[in-house]
Amino acid sequence: MHSEPPDDRGTLREKIIGLGETSLHKSYYPELQSRLAELERFRALLDQTYDAIFLIRADTGILADVNASVRAYLGYSKKELLKKPFVDLISPSRRAKFEEVFRGSGNLPSESRQTFIAPLVARDGTEIPMEITVRSVTLGTEQYIVAIARDITERLLAERELRIKESALESSTNGILIADLTGAVMYANQSFAAIFGYEDTGALAGMNLEAFFADPTVGEKVTAHLLDNHTIVQETIGLRNNGSPFHIQISGSVVQNDAGRPLCIMLIVMDITERILTEQMKRETYAQLGKNIEQFAILGDHIRNPLQVIVGYAEMIDDPFAEKILEQARRIDDLVTELDRGWVESANVRQFLRRRGDGTGSLKEALFRFSKRNKEDL
Repeated sequence: MHSEPPDDRGTLREKIIGLGETSLHKSYYPELQSRLAELERFRALLDQTYDAIFLIRADTGILADVNASVRAYLGYSKKELLKKPFVDLISPSRRAKFEEVFRGSGNLPSESRQTFIAPLVARDGTEIPMEITVRSVTLGTEQYIVAIARDITERLLAERELRIKESALESSTNGILIADLTGAVMYANQSFAAIFGYEDTGALAGMNLEAFFADPTVGEKVTAHLLDNHTIVQETIGLRNNGSPFHIQISGSVVQNDAGRPLCIMLIVMDITERILTEQMKRETYAQLGKNIEQFAILGDHIRNPLQVIVGYAEMIDDPFAEKILEQARRIDDLVTELDRGWVESANVRQFLRRRGDGTGSLKEALFRFSKRNKEDL
């Protein structure tokens, strides 16, 4: 205003051009610089993360911005990416699901979130398995979708290895049980359930080891032994679900973490009832064989005693038939001699079986080895 003093006009001019003490530039410029520096730090932070971050326009599905990890994973430049619809980066096998999400993006509640597993396709055609979290956000008056993709290649490999190991445990013919350090069952495979007469492995969860032994204290002793020594191999009597006892062999170990601290107990159980019964049958067979050999020896003596009497009388008789009697007596003596050789050989067989038969194969195999050895000696 012309009526204003010259000093007031000069002050106003300095404010406008930014030279005054209360200049608008001087008031807001430091704050603006601070905000820009903060944005730069945030941008640098986003570029350092391993997650691929996409900012997508909700109305068109075109990428509005990406962080450095997107370029590293996919091999595109930022300029190339900002021309692409986000769904074009999704594997064709899973693209339909994302197209459905973007078609309904206008109806998505603000800040809503969905997670998908889908591969992203790199520039060279490589598919990278990703866990993609999609979130709707509003910036000013515009609606966007933020997609955060995390590479799950290693996780999928670990899950695959875990499934293979779990499948191996389930397909094992031996019973496998995993219990916590107190002896409570955490996992049992189907073979373990079948060995102990349970139809469902789920029924075993939470049971204590003592429930699987005829002597309940064995479960406590096994747990204590493993915690002290970390391994165990033992034969004992198991207890089926119906209360019937049977012979089992258990071998176990303590599973430890990387620091060497015990995590849980693993037991492998085999039903050895048939083996125990076979060994018992062998022992009974050897005992009966010994009795038979002794009877052979006694029987030979019983035959020879009266035969000597017959021979004595025949030699005293002066008769043509006496020679016939002596001839038959000699035949009987030869037969008894053969019986003597037989029981001596039987005794040798018995000793051979005791040395080589137990634990090295069947009785038939042991007899075959004995016969082969005798032929070689001859």
